[in-house]
Amino acid sequence: MEFQLNLSLTELRKRTNREHLRTIPFLSTTDSVFSALNDNDKKILALLDRAGRVFDTISLKQDNKYNIDFLKFLNSEIKKGNEKAELTKILFDAQKGIFSPDYEGQEVRLAKNIIKPLGLNFYPETLDTETFHIMLGQMLDNGEVEAVQNILSQRTMVRIKNDKLIGIDYVDYFKKEFTQVADYLLQASKLCDRSEKQFAKFLKLQAKALLKANPKLDAKADILWAKIVNSKFEFTITRECYDDKMSTTILENAPLLKRLQEHNITIHSKDSLGARVGLVNIEGTKTLHELQGLKSIAEEFMPYKEHYSNEKKKPSRKQTALDVDIVNLYGSEGEFRAGIVLAQNLPNNDKLALKMGGGRKNIYHRQVRLSKSSRIAKKLLDNEMLKYYNLDSRHLGTICHENTHSLGPNPKTLGKYSSIIEEFKADMGMFAFLKEFIEAGVFTETQAKEIIVSDLTDSFLRAKPKLSQAHKVRTVMILNRFLREKALKLNSEQKLEINFDLIISTSKKMMAEIIALQLKGSIEETRQYIKKYFVWTSTMEKIATIQKTLTRYLNGKTSAPLSDKLNRMRIK
Repeated sequence: MEFQLNLSLTELRKRTNREHLRTIPFLSTTDSVFSALNDNDKKILALLDRAGRVFDTISLKQDNKYNIDFLKFLNSEIKKGNEKAELTKILFDAQKGIFSPDYEGQEVRLAKNIIKPLGLNFYPETLDTETFHIMLGQMLDNGEVEAVQNILSQRTMVRIKNDKLIGIDYVDYFKKEFTQVADYLLQASKLCDRSEKQFAKFLKLQAKALLKANPKLDAKADILWAKIVNSKFEFTITRECYDDKMSTTILENAPLLKRLQEHNITIHSKDSLGARVGLVNIEGTKTLHELQGLKSIAEEFMPYKEHYSNEKKKPSRKQTALDVDIVNLYGSEGEFRAGIVLAQNLPNNDKLALKMGGGRKNIYHRQVRLSKSSRIAKKLLDNEMLKYYNLDSRHLGTICHENTHSLGPNPKTLGKYSSIIEEFKADMGMFAFLKEFIEAGVFTETQAKEIIVSDLTDSFLRAKPKLSQAHKVRTVMILNRFLREKALKLNSEQKLEINFDLIISTSKKMMAEIIALQLKGSIEETRQYIKKYFVWTSTMEKIATIQKTLTRYLNGKTSAPLSDKLNRMRIK
């Protein structure tokens, strides 16, 4: 294909200058957490980083069929001295793909005449929704039940062969890349000493899972990974399903959905693959362990728990947590698309590891957290409220958010709205139980107020997001509800006024509403709920305007000097 660069030179120069391109620095070569490692451990970290690096290629292939060729085109043009190509590559490397929303909600498209399909490259580019549904129906007519389930698996790339849909397991589709990752992991496992015996076992299990198309192998690796809390290393192959919008269209085709249900076929969105490489921060992790009681307190007060508390092997019973200094984030994990991931609760609800009785692990990304700025807070808050803005307490709120992902029912599928509702629920976990946390002596009243002020101040957006941006959609919904309930308002001096008691009581109501939606599983009721509250208000627009005077960032990228050094390191 003949590529054409989409953005003008003026626009590219603007988006890639320091004023408009935010940079989040990961670990450097001089950070003490790296310097303290012995030579053998540095080799292990280098191998883990090289394993993670492969997921950039995998993710590009999942994201858009033209990404790899477009990257080659950019590199070729850069050699010719093409400044537009050089600047375009900066954005491409940051957002890891041709398409990305920016901070103001605009779609950045780096190449002309290329579309962003509903199913990205998980499905054939030319496959439209109607044809997709028809072809699945025809397969059911022919009794190809197993083939349909394979197509609707989290772990297959779907293609057309002989006019029929086929699902190709990731292990087979990415055989070259997966084999390379497995080799790095096995090399690293052999270098692990006795203190890393459990981590070495995990690496071997993960390597095995990359070489054979068997979900149980992934599950075994996930189960062990979630238990590991005493390793100095953190390596995760992340598998989350926010990006595929094609699979869930079936949930709005009632006749086809009914047929699939009659055959006990479960519909899954495709897993976008990424990787995290880091070193465990001892002090930060100690704090997390001291706060482990938060989850059990929240669990006791969750609404409608009598309707789901007896679920077999309920995953919320087991959870660990680590604070991690980030060496690098790769693949879908490292995409800077109007933001980058702050923390994760894995494995997700759809993963086999949970059904097999495994637990979850929360991972917190220190460098992303520490990159936060207080400029917006100083503008939006008066002196009385500003004293409650505290980034350490912002982190406490994030912990409550991630814990809440492990609480509540195993939700029924709500199609393209599932992620919005799940993230909404997790946010409510930051506020709904603050009085109970205070009574239990886990938080002080001041910390509770700091959590509320810090999170809400940082939540306001610079533009209305698209419905596909689950995390930002739920933010608009929550802020809208707080504004409606008078728990939050912008006064005549353009300062935020927060009613702490109303924030907590409104959050309890919203938590109950969200759990009810998850239990019922009605896509139509969920759609109406989102429609009711996903409204960009005049107050939000005023605050967006204020923010634009304080920060001019349009895009963002990460910087990983330690990762770059590890990539050059010789390993004998």
